[in-house]
Amino acid sequence: MDTITHGIVGALAGKAFFSGFDFPSTSRSETSVAESDPIARVAITACTIGAIFPDIDVFAGPIARNPIAIIDWHRNITHSLVLLPVWALLLAGMTVPFARWLRWKQLSFGKLAGIYAFGLATHVFLDVVTNFGTMVWSPLQYSRLAWDWLYIVDLTLTGLALVPQLVAWCYQDPAKFKRRASPTWGGATLAAFGGYLLAASVGYAFSIWVVGVVSALVAAALFVPAIHAVGFGWRRASWCRAGFVLVCVYLGLAATAHRQALVDTKDFAESQHLQVESLAALPLPPTATHWAAVISTPEGVWRRTFRVPGAKVERTQFFSDERLNPYVQEAKKLRDVQVYLWFARFPIWKVIHREGQTVAEVSDVRFFREDQDTQESAGDRSSGTFFRARRGTNGFAFDVVFDAQGQIVSHGFRKP
Repeated sequence: MDTITHGIVGALAGKAFFSGFDFPSTSRSETSVAESDPIARVAITACTIGAIFPDIDVFAGPIARNPIAIIDWHRNITHSLVLLPVWALLLAGMTVPFARWLRWKQLSFGKLAGIYAFGLATHVFLDVVTNFGTMVWSPLQYSRLAWDWLYIVDLTLTGLALVPQLVAWCYQDPAKFKRRASPTWGGATLAAFGGYLLAASVGYAFSIWVVGVVSALVAAALFVPAIHAVGFGWRRASWCRAGFVLVCVYLGLAATAHRQALVDTKDFAESQHLQVESLAALPLPPTATHWAAVISTPEGVWRRTFRVPGAKVERTQFFSDERLNPYVQEAKKLRDVQVYLWFARFPIWKVIHREGQTVAEVSDVRFFREDQDTQESAGDRSSGTFFRARRGTNGFAFDVVFDAQGQIVSHGFRKP
């Protein structure tokens, strides 16, 4: 999951469970302002920092000048359940003197470490449910665990975690409600439209009416509780706990959709009598209803995009693999290529001859976009449109370049 969403979920959890007893604005008078427990600041900060801390490993690659750190080191020891207590204690130890310097009301060291541990755990869990893979048992074991419930960026999850916090902020002060609620609604609508443009730009467009639905739902969350001033009597923790429940429900729906998508993937493999080496049902943006069946065979990799429920097929593609090519065999001797193959779940090789050089390209079908592949030939195959496809420009492809004499002259990720 992206770091911003991790931080939003961490803040949501901090406000919901660890910020002490807050008072709603109408608990004393109609014009009063909601109050937070004095421990809220340090508790929310700790949970938020804990939720984003594991992604600090993204800086290791540039510092060490490791060009493949994103697959070699990312989601490694900072995302480890084995080392989670160590990170929690370390962060708590660093926070105590800092909070004292800022004159924040202190929590006990044990409670502070527990809050950090919870924030860290939310990060690890939300990374595990994506399809990128997380080394939760490092340094004891460096295999990558991936449950494939959600795409790496899920705007629905982000919205479910953020909106309750914004609503709670709007209802904090009755006198400022209109000044806060209207811009918040407008900002949420613009954000939804931005998500629409972003999804379209990366090949996962959805209907424009979804923006209207999102705007209407946010408006309902903001303004309906204002009827008879009901929302002003709710605690911030109550708003955020409701948001946390919504996040959990959405994760449950995603897990259920994945289970059905996996059944549909296996049914397709059986119906085509494929010699399966490995298969997976992988989530696609923008929602948990969009999936890709990816099936590795000795000849190459099948990829079928469809919707759940209903298994409505959008497109079926087959990507041939040149894994037995002599150039590929030579490329596999490189350590960086071995790391890439260790990371990739559905690798395919393609050998290209151009301008006196030969390029052995390996890419992972797991990260192909809908607009990324170009058609070589087309026809019908069971249901949906079938393409025998060749890969277009892939930002996550790894190239090994050979000169005319067959010697390796360069290797690394292809620049987009």
